[in-house]
Amino acid sequence: MNPAPADAPAPSEVPPPTRSLLRRSLRVLGVVAALLLVVALSSPWWFNARRVADLALAQADSATGLDWDYDGEPALRWRPQPWLSLPDLQVRDASGQSILAAERLEIALPWSTLRGESLRVDALRIEALDIDLDAAMAWWSAQPASDAADLPRLDGLVITRGRVRWAEGALQDLELTLPRFALGEPMALALRGNVVDTTASHRAPFALALQIDAVPEAGPLRLEGFAIRLDGTGPIAPITAKGRLQFAPWALDASGEIAAWPEAWPALPAPLSTSPSPLAFTLAQQGESAMAAHTALSLKQDMHQVDAEGTPEAVMAWLEDADAAALPPLRLRAALPEVELDGVRLEGVTIELDDPAADATGAADAPEPAR
Repeated sequence: MNPAPADAPAPSEVPPPTRSLLRRSLRVLGVVAALLLVVALSSPWWFNARRVADLALAQADSATGLDWDYDGEPALRWRPQPWLSLPDLQVRDASGQSILAAERLEIALPWSTLRGESLRVDALRIEALDIDLDAAMAWWSAQPASDAADLPRLDGLVITRGRVRWAEGALQDLELTLPRFALGEPMALALRGNVVDTTASHRAPFALALQIDAVPEAGPLRLEGFAIRLDGTGPIAPITAKGRLQFAPWALDASGEIAAWPEAWPALPAPLSTSPSPLAFTLAQQGESAMAAHTALSLKQDMHQVDAEGTPEAVMAWLEDADAAALPPLRLRAALPEVELDGVRLEGVTIELDDPAADATGAADAPEPAR
């Protein structure tokens, strides 16, 4: 056997020509992979709006446990960013109950979201939105608890010609804008519409306008440092307030003022009814929901003050029960230095009402506030 030449490479080494060929092969494979990706994205499948819409709604079905469907021809474009438009959207629960419908939904996503690099929506526009609030709340209540830390960033939510329905009424002609929603960043939500009564009483509709500025946070989902401005007609009072709101479990701490007492509310006695001063208030709630929460409300105008405690659902049940007790289920204390009733002027008036049920609820059932 002849000895190997002295300049022969060691068995563990790759000759330079082979290394060069390997590098060229890897470059070619990279180019081929990129070309395959371009071909895939430019193939008829990816330009078929119906197939892409069906794929997107299948993902929505899986994520929510609801049935998402549409009727009509969707629209799709990829430049300058992926954009999908769905006509006559319908969202139903397992029983077939409609939760949400829309004449058209348009959504735009950045390429980074499709690549899995971020969770973001660049634009979401919904036309003629129709929500069954009772059905939506039932679905929401059945969802597992979450700290909401994985909520997507939303840049540009617009709702036009919307409607939110509940058992006794509806908010119609809904117009809503939310330019940005991102955890830890300031948000500004503007909403307006007309509230209509769908009960047998058919009370006159009234306008409502709401502005909310806050910083959304997660773990649990809440609005920190919120500022609310509410205005409207009929029973809607002009209210401004600041505070903090947590959604689940429900916890609200707010303070603000009512600029003017609505004429649709029961009339106040003099001198409260003639005072130019706004009515200041503080409101604190803790519980499973806003209606079931133990509530403490304080009202103050000039030297007059009223403090009340109870639960909204108990008070509403008392109002609707024709055979209910004469006094409401509240713990109340009112200090009125001066008041006129039926032409009689009273001074140094103190009113106290003690409801044992309200005391027990406040002591035993109110959860600790989230820190």
